[in-house]
Amino acid sequence: MVAPRSLPEPVDISKHRLFPGQAGPPGESLAVLAARWGELTADPDDETVAGRLVLLLRQLVSVLHAEPFRPVAARPIGAALVASGMAAGPAPEDLLAASLQLLRTAGATLGVGDVTESHRLTAVLDEFATGFAGALTGPPRRPPLAAMPDTPRAPASDPHYRTVFEQGAVGIALVGLDGRLIDLNPTLLHLLGLDELPAELPTFSDFVHPDDLTDLIERFVRIVRAEPPMQRTEVRLVRTDSDVVWAQLTGSLVLNPDGTPSHLVTFIDDISDRQRLLTRLQHASTRDQLTRLPGPALVDQWLHRAFGPGGADRVGICALDLDGFQAVNDALGDAVGDRLLLGVVGRLQLAAGDHLMARTGSDEFTVLVADPENVADVCRFADRLQAALATPFVIAGHAVAVTVSIGVAEGPTARSCPTEMLRAADVARSWAKAMGGGRRVVFDHHRDAGEAARFALLRGLRGGIGRNEFRLDYQPLVQLADGTLGGVEALVRWQHPEQGLIGPGRFIELAEFSGAIVPLGRWVLETACERAAQWWRDLGPDAPYVSVNVSPVQLAEPGWLREVTSVLEATGLPPAKLQLEITEQAVLGDEASIMDALGALRDAGVRLALDDFGTGYSSLSWLRRLPVHALKIDGSFIDGLRKPEMDTVDAAIVRALIDMAHALGLEVTAEWVETPEQAERLGAMGCDTGQGRWFGDAGPGEWVPELWRRSIGR
Repeated sequence: MVAPRSLPEPVDISKHRLFPGQAGPPGESLAVLAARWGELTADPDDETVAGRLVLLLRQLVSVLHAEPFRPVAARPIGAALVASGMAAGPAPEDLLAASLQLLRTAGATLGVGDVTESHRLTAVLDEFATGFAGALTGPPRRPPLAAMPDTPRAPASDPHYRTVFEQGAVGIALVGLDGRLIDLNPTLLHLLGLDELPAELPTFSDFVHPDDLTDLIERFVRIVRAEPPMQRTEVRLVRTDSDVVWAQLTGSLVLNPDGTPSHLVTFIDDISDRQRLLTRLQHASTRDQLTRLPGPALVDQWLHRAFGPGGADRVGICALDLDGFQAVNDALGDAVGDRLLLGVVGRLQLAAGDHLMARTGSDEFTVLVADPENVADVCRFADRLQAALATPFVIAGHAVAVTVSIGVAEGPTARSCPTEMLRAADVARSWAKAMGGGRRVVFDHHRDAGEAARFALLRGLRGGIGRNEFRLDYQPLVQLADGTLGGVEALVRWQHPEQGLIGPGRFIELAEFSGAIVPLGRWVLETACERAAQWWRDLGPDAPYVSVNVSPVQLAEPGWLREVTSVLEATGLPPAKLQLEITEQAVLGDEASIMDALGALRDAGVRLALDDFGTGYSSLSWLRRLPVHALKIDGSFIDGLRKPEMDTVDAAIVRALIDMAHALGLEVTAEWVETPEQAERLGAMGCDTGQGRWFGDAGPGEWVPELWRRSIGR
């Protein structure tokens, strides 16, 4: 064993005569910073020093903010400080240490504004120090190791270098080309937990964590081959007391005078504090601050591991949403809401057991189930979660009942992916919410495909109007007494560019849901009135009227009445040749504005018909107040009249509806008339008008004049 070598006393740079104190105020100019830096140099009174240092500072700033970021470009700047002669004093190591401390505390002046840029500054200053030390120990000032047999571990005979090596705040190791350590400075000995240099120095890899060893060896080989001659990496070092230290290693290749590789010089900086801070920040970013549950990031990580090589065979996901949680917050306050959440989380965690539970929204949670037997297994687990919340919570004197909507998705990892599985659970949860909440719903691929198709139609609705993808067909409305064509109903069709011709049953509800029914209804009204005006001009006052359906959404529009009247004026269509069909749903609320609009249209001569009559809950007193001309009996009642042995119940209902309508002075139209028996029976009951396939399917507007002429025998 060699004689023990005590560690040198740490240098207190703040007491050194060259150190000017702490960094100046944020945002000081480079010139001020250069002047303060100049006070550290060997000749602080030289007026040219500040100018040269401003140039070096500008170069440092350029390297610091360059893209791509190459901190090694700061190494020549450190060498330039030595070459300028400003480090020519008796203690250049003090200049380096004081300069590094000054520059580290001058982040604002150098444009360092966040954690990422702070890390950049650290990397740039490390390379600056490497360049500075390398300039002090360059080949012209140091004999090769082979020439110093009396000091096999000495890196050089230069006293300046030796001082930096012995007293530097950064660990330094000289490593042979075979990986064996040649020398360690006191800082590195302390970092590794060594009191002294062993008689036979081990290899550097003896101190490297096994998980980091492969990467470090690969980098070592590349340095020896000068591909490139410098490498930086972060590794875990294992101390002699088994503690693990995070360190940043910067290794450079040292050449012999003849250009052949000699050894490596490695700077080792303890970054354990920084790593612990990053770990805490990462932990905080992946954990919910209130419940301490994992967040969405950990859900993604878990799923990608489960779907990766060696992961789970099957995966189940329960996506939870507390029902009515916002109402609790609004009524009782956020403090009670937070306590309720903590209570909910406590019960759910007990029910979830070892399964990963995460908070993925304000009142949303996700529970992941690894390797369930099947979807029924996950459903039983979801039911257990729901049962855990069955008992009301008592918080601040309030009894709060909580229910939860759960979406369940389950399947083999070989035939799916994490994103699809998460979406499936979210979709199923939305179905559970739409059904009133407090239930568990399993994702269904067929239902999802149907909703996806509906969504695709929804996206194209408004654009389809602008691209003229819609058209109108017209179905006859025939007077049952004499068979004449009294009017036609305008039925909208969508000539979809990809799906072909689509009937109104597939898109009208979507249009109402999205609000697209307003521009679509305006187009239908304008187009139908233009066509009917042309019939009226060609056929005279007995020309058929056109009947147009009006959505409840349209009726609620403030400008709807003005829109109808302006279309009639623009097209020249007489009001009596327009019939508007409305539903019970649209006027059931007896809203004054809607009733006033309908009354104004009736007074103007526009025909009004109540569509699908008999399927709602209207009363006679309500019906008497409606300003309508006609009722259209829903086709479900007419269907019972088609059989040879007529359904007596349907027949009685239809007859009663016809008699009631006539008593109120209203005309009656029967829908879905498809057989001659139906037409004959309806006529015998006194029904005024029939509509259905028996009288003709809907067709283009060009057919209507000829149908009308044939119906009156012309």
